[in-house]
Amino acid sequence: MKEAANLNARAENGEGRGELFPSTHWSVVLAAGRSQAEPEMAGAALAELCQVYWAPLYGFVRSRGHTMHDAQDLTQSFFAHVLEHKVYARVDRRKGRFRSFLLASLKNFLADVADKERTLKRGGAQIFLPLHEEQVQEAESLFQTHSGMRNEDRLFDRSWAEALVAAALERLSADYKRDAKEQLFRELRIFIAGGAEPPPTYAELTDRLGITESTLRSHVTRLRARYREALRTEVRRTVNSEKQVDQELRELLHVLTEM
Repeated sequence: MKEAANLNARAENGEGRGELFPSTHWSVVLAAGRSQAEPEMAGAALAELCQVYWAPLYGFVRSRGHTMHDAQDLTQSFFAHVLEHKVYARVDRRKGRFRSFLLASLKNFLADVADKERTLKRGGAQIFLPLHEEQVQEAESLFQTHSGMRNEDRLFDRSWAEALVAAALERLSADYKRDAKEQLFRELRIFIAGGAEPPPTYAELTDRLGITESTLRSHVTRLRARYREALRTEVRRTVNSEKQVDQELRELLHVLTEM
């Protein structure tokens, strides 16, 4: 898979351990959890992260045997619980990663729900996260794609990795759109995201884009570099140090390359 190859290249070559780690969504959440500083900012940062990675959590709930509707309600209820009760305040800042935090918290939440007291009725939840039907359908499709996996934790990790790749591609697409290079991104996207069909030849692309082959090669090289950086940017939002970025990339690479 091309996503896995690019994850691997960046994990090996782009470590940058000497630079200060920037303030990110997850580091802001952790800091607020410890000091109670700027709780509104922390809540907003956590809500945005939860929105991006809603599908892997939904898939995990579905893997526990819940119906689509119940899984949707339970996932929303879980996020509401995390935000309302500031569960993140108990995370160890030195080793806490958003992916690990969410999965462990979800398992605890589902165990507590067993008594049926907190199971939400359809339509009765106070929705903390905006949720669209299209988002639910995409999450269900992702779950069905990997529902044959027997290990529910691996299913979660695989879904998480794919959500990360999708977020990185969306970020990159927005960058190219801002630079008025939407067509270029559409034509070259297959070189980083893959597809059912083989990529077009360089000769075909030079005709479509009206550029020379040397210029095309430069565009492809630049796109791959920007994609690797987009992946790192997405991972940075969910960890607390540059070292954790590299570790997370390696782990997600392993998940993506598993059969």
